Amino acid sequence: MECACVGVLMATVQRQQMLEQLYILRSKEMGSNWYTKQGLSSFDEVAQAYNVIKPIRGARANEDLRPLAERRYWWNRIHKVSDNKYVLCDGHWAWSGMNNHVYTLEQTAPIVWERKEDGDYMTVRSHMNEGISVSRYSFLDRWLPQGMRFDWYTTTGKHFVRYQDKEFYLPKFKGDMDWQAKVFTMVQDNKLVFKHTADGLERVGDLVPMQTRRIDKDIDSIYKPKMKEMWGWMCTVLPVMGDGLGDAKDQYSMDLTEGKASHWYWERYVDKNLVREILDNPEHDKRMALAGLLAYKADAITGGRFDPQKDSYAKFRQVLRKVGGMFAVELR
Repeated sequence: MECACVGVLMATVQRQQMLEQLYILRSKEMGSNWYTKQGLSSFDEVAQAYNVIKPIRGARANEDLRPLAERRYWWNRIHKVSDNKYVLCDGHWAWSGMNNHVYTLEQTAPIVWERKEDGDYMTVRSHMNEGISVSRYSFLDRWLPQGMRFDWYTTTGKHFVRYQDKEFYLPKFKGDMDWQAKVFTMVQDNKLVFKHTADGLERVGDLVPMQTRRIDKDIDSIYKPKMKEMWGWMCTVLPVMGDGLGDAKDQYSMDLTEGKASHWYWERYVDKNLVREILDNPEHDKRMALAGLLAYKADAITGGRFDPQKDSYAKFRQVLRKVGGMFAVELR
């Protein structure tokens, strides 16, 4: 038994030495930016890369910042949580002031590698909420394992991880960042989890919801008459507002999104349940806010005044179906 254990230990040490020599050789052949040539394809590769890369010196030396590639872009780095978990980061140093910093880092980073009792796992996440982050997308495409890529140039606007002729839908995760309390809370953890096997990477874990372009007929049948009723109410009430609609749209957006977005982005942040509540209750205190914003999206505002066009009602219904979550959802 003792001889067998010594043999396993020696094999492990030899493997680590071989990996280190490989990294050193590639570094010499390709220059200091050799990591830009490929992704990191296994837990062992990530752990060895962490050990080989020298931390940034100077004022931030105590933060153990180990850049993945060009050292001047130190925010693209490997962070060691433990001997069994490494995080590939793309700039979350800015959130280091969070009270739950390690949790925030793990929950929001693009790639996390973890060694568990039954094997090695890689977790992949896109950007948070409905924002756009080209740097996150580029990071994913650059550091996902060999043979795997992140595709965000799609005609549908949806993002996918592609591997071995398969595509895996990856929506943005939803989180709440309370800067005043310095606390991050995960609201909807959309992610892809892969297990590293002898044949490569195998998708495991829960499926994620994907909104289709098909209307959910059951939900739509409930709210179709309520949408018509609200449009009629808008045609009666909004003309009385005069040109005041133009001045109120930002306040309307703040009311609907709890201060999270201006009128340019309210659709991304409004809660579908709130939209449905407003349709259900003609006396809802946020009905005017929703009506004013819908009028703008329906191109029914001219010079700040309510001025519906021939296609305004169709646009109104389309936007309501979107923000009210009335399109069919599939698990992918």
